[in-house]
Amino acid sequence: MFIGRQRSEVKMYLEEVKKAGGRGGNLSGHGSIIKPDAMLPNEIIRYVVEDGDVGEAAELQWKAMVEDMDLKQQQQQMQGQGSGKFKNCLAVCHINDFMGIRSRELAVSLGLLVSELSEETAWKGKVISSGHLPDQLLLHSIEGDDLKSKCEFMMRTCSSELGSYVHNWKIWDVILEVAVKENLKAEQMVKKVFVFTDFGYGGGTFLKTLYEAKQSEFKEQGYGDNAVPHILLWNIGYWKFWNKLCIEEHHPGVTLLSGFSENLLKSFLDNGGEIGRCHLMEAAIAEKEYQALSVVD
Repeated sequence: MFIGRQRSEVKMYLEEVKKAGGRGGNLSGHGSIIKPDAMLPNEIIRYVVEDGDVGEAAELQWKAMVEDMDLKQQQQQMQGQGSGKFKNCLAVCHINDFMGIRSRELAVSLGLLVSELSEETAWKGKVISSGHLPDQLLLHSIEGDDLKSKCEFMMRTCSSELGSYVHNWKIWDVILEVAVKENLKAEQMVKKVFVFTDFGYGGGTFLKTLYEAKQSEFKEQGYGDNAVPHILLWNIGYWKFWNKLCIEEHHPGVTLLSGFSENLLKSFLDNGGEIGRCHLMEAAIAEKEYQALSVVD
């Protein structure tokens, strides 16, 4: 993966992919020129949107990444090593003009990735955004024939003029409404919702009280105690401020995560969206500032 490498190195890699495609070279499978984990999702869409010269190669890179992650999920399920953690997830993307372009790229790319890895029909290819009215959330089917057009759809649809606030606790209501309308079974319910925004939230006992109230509402509709999705609210506004990484875990309903680093994003992807204190620690000490340190017993 191109963590810490120069933009020129990434561009050279994509140019090689482009050349191989033009020659009819091997772009997938054994011996492929494309390395599925060579680039992070936000890096890929940056080249798709900003660099027409290698945009097509970046599209191929995205496809290879999604197929590789999907295959790994299936293998883990078959081996009993996991339940395919991205397969029943949903993303909420909230972007605005106050966010830096890199934060917007991150929100859009992760929202798209989660939508493509989801397997349930009710959630696959979907994303939630803030509406144009206060206290409004909307579920959208992502439109577009290619990655660039999907990114453009996300940039338009997930932009809000309401500032940074998104009513995250309304997410549970949106999901329950869809589940009842589609007559979904408990196993088809979203297990985790990822909220990508630039706004931080405080914790507090109200989260536990609110979660318990939502459990009662889900029960009334025939769903069990464990049917209420877990919300991971990720404040990505601290772009590359790895030293500002922090997490609050309000088990079992809400996790509040703040800060961003490329190593943390790689951990997020490798672990199927699971993020805990150990992942933050590993991401922090993986930064180059710590590489000169040694452990003395």
